[in-house]
Amino acid sequence: MNDSPVPNYYNSSEILNGQIASPQKEKPAYTKAELVISAAVAVIAFLYVRYAIFNIMGFITTAVFIAVITTVIVYLKNKGFTFSRVNIAIAAVLYIFSFVFSITANDLIKWLDLMFLFTAGAYLVYSVTAAKSDIERFLPFAFIKSIFVYPFSKFDSQGKIAADSVKGSKVGSNLKLVLLGLVVTVPLTAVVGALLMSADDGLEKLLTGIADRVFSEDIWILLAEIGLAVPCSMYLFGMIYANSFRSDIDEINDEECSRKLESARFIRNLVIYTAVTPICILYVMFFVSQASYFLSAFMNALPEGYSYADYARRGFFELFAVSLINMGVITGMSLHSKQGGREKPAALKFYTVMLSVFTLILIATAISKMLMYISVYGLTQLRVYTTWFMALMAIIFVMVIIKQFRFDFHFARHFSIAFTLMFALLCFARPDSLIAAYNIGMYNAGYLKELDTDAIMRMSDDAVLTAVNMGAVSDEEAADRAEGKYRRDSLSMYNISSLLLNRKISD
Repeated sequence: MNDSPVPNYYNSSEILNGQIASPQKEKPAYTKAELVISAAVAVIAFLYVRYAIFNIMGFITTAVFIAVITTVIVYLKNKGFTFSRVNIAIAAVLYIFSFVFSITANDLIKWLDLMFLFTAGAYLVYSVTAAKSDIERFLPFAFIKSIFVYPFSKFDSQGKIAADSVKGSKVGSNLKLVLLGLVVTVPLTAVVGALLMSADDGLEKLLTGIADRVFSEDIWILLAEIGLAVPCSMYLFGMIYANSFRSDIDEINDEECSRKLESARFIRNLVIYTAVTPICILYVMFFVSQASYFLSAFMNALPEGYSYADYARRGFFELFAVSLINMGVITGMSLHSKQGGREKPAALKFYTVMLSVFTLILIATAISKMLMYISVYGLTQLRVYTTWFMALMAIIFVMVIIKQFRFDFHFARHFSIAFTLMFALLCFARPDSLIAAYNIGMYNAGYLKELDTDAIMRMSDDAVLTAVNMGAVSDEEAADRAEGKYRRDSLSMYNISSLLLNRKISD
């Protein structure tokens, strides 16, 4: 007989009359505040899907985001969380950027703003509940946790809370009876309806009209919106719930993040020096051999044998790609070199600075070439966006250089501030309006040989409104364009530019 002890996998409360009782499902912890926020999140999620995903974003989208931000802030305040100065600043930024949907008709800007608000909003919830008084030093880890880990760890909490609150209540019992009655009566009603339709033409037309309306395209779109709103609501509530009840949450701390970074350091520094040295030598040879070619960009002069178009286009996107590659190389050097971090040797700092300086020269050259091209051929959306992005990259490389000499330089904080300011410049400058105003002004001054009004008409209402105000596009042309556009989507006119344009062409 085997007298070895049997592991006790079950609690004594789970054993009844010698039989093992099935374990009870874990009930989520919640109060009336969670029931209220759950209902509010469900409504807001539907409005978000309807007016931010399925329709062109405008005033309603601004209202939805203001409602989301306010609801979350009120809930967190009600739970006793305090807002630090950084938290208040982030909340203010969220409110400010919510108005982007209302001031511009540029769809790309709106989608970028949507992603910005989503990311910053998730970080705000994390930052407040984790009692952070500054931007997280290991910001990428915080983003991963706040956007992916925490919300999905409590993804089913909203359903569990709803089921537990309804279970055993009078409302729940009545709801079950109603559903049972519908299950019984729907087939019978369908049979009776079919018989009556066969007996009377008037009733047949009436019921057919109702059926056509019920099963119209709008109903299917509504069902799709509801279907997508359900997981969105569960995700948003899971984010709030996981951060609010932090008993079983996987906290982020600097020590753990440092250990993870240290574990990624597996490449000997000599290997990195050997790999990067040929690249640096190649850059030196490249700049020496092409010195006069590149200096022409800064002197606003064309090299011999080049037109403006050929000179500006040649090498621009190649320089852009090389800048991105250099950013990847520097990131890899910093993350994977065995001797890094605070003990980073002078040689590794030297190579990092060298690559950064070379990249800054490439970026300055590319931007100079682009500005020369713009002065002759005008602005386009692609030229504005790429120039903006390269300027942002230049700021990042400057901060990388500073980091090599000041290890305590808070890179994440300064990058967050720089990116927010740059993104605000992109959004609130309303690029399409800026493009139209610049091109029309340059054409009227005689610097542009021709004005591409068709390109302006293909842009958003920001550009068309500016063109109408400056007399480059007639009211009739703008009215014809608006008629086709608003017929496809009437909600696309609910922003300041579109309303002003519509009012102007209607007068």
